[in-house]
Amino acid sequence: MKRWLGVFSLLVLVGGFSVYGQENPWQGLTEEQVQKLKQGEIIILHQEKEGKEGERLIKAVMILNQSIDEVFNFLCQTERQEEYLPRLERSILIEEDEDGNITEFRIKALFINIIYRVRHHYDPKHYRLYWELDPNFNNDIKHLEGYYQLYKINEHQTLARYGTVVILSDLIPRSIQELLTKKDLPKSLGAVKKWIDSGGKYNKPEYKGVKK
Repeated sequence: MKRWLGVFSLLVLVGGFSVYGQENPWQGLTEEQVQKLKQGEIIILHQEKEGKEGERLIKAVMILNQSIDEVFNFLCQTERQEEYLPRLERSILIEEDEDGNITEFRIKALFINIIYRVRHHYDPKHYRLYWELDPNFNNDIKHLEGYYQLYKINEHQTLARYGTVVILSDLIPRSIQELLTKKDLPKSLGAVKKWIDSGGKYNKPEYKGVKK
């Protein structure tokens, strides 16, 4: 219950929309934003808000050109993120159960290597995925939690709302923190969209396959 309350608070804080049973996927969006989404753009609704300890709050929305069930299935394949996300060198599935999985992520940004593990939770009934840092691992970042909330537009399109709160380590230089939490966000979400729209066939140019 405590875990869910934390994620619920994030949904309210970052999303500002109904969690359950929302019939209108465009709720809270301007007509201009809706038109841009329909033209294939990704809308960054809130790109940066620094709080204590360098906390960054980010939210975005995009249309994915797959059915809602296909989008949910792709997003649950967290170990495949290394195929398309920039700077992500490895995404390794550590364990999986009915509730979700734990995935280890290894990022390289300039001269800094960052390793952390994330516990992902699946909620197929409400087409939601949410996640937080694995507390049992010695993570290189202080705090991470986030979600994807999906809404059906039609049989072939899905609206995806994304939100995250992240606090990186004081040991990571400010310039790299800016790179990872602000400058890379549109590129990363664009890569998610390309991968899902392609039916999981898109790979980033530098991807060479799973490393042994």
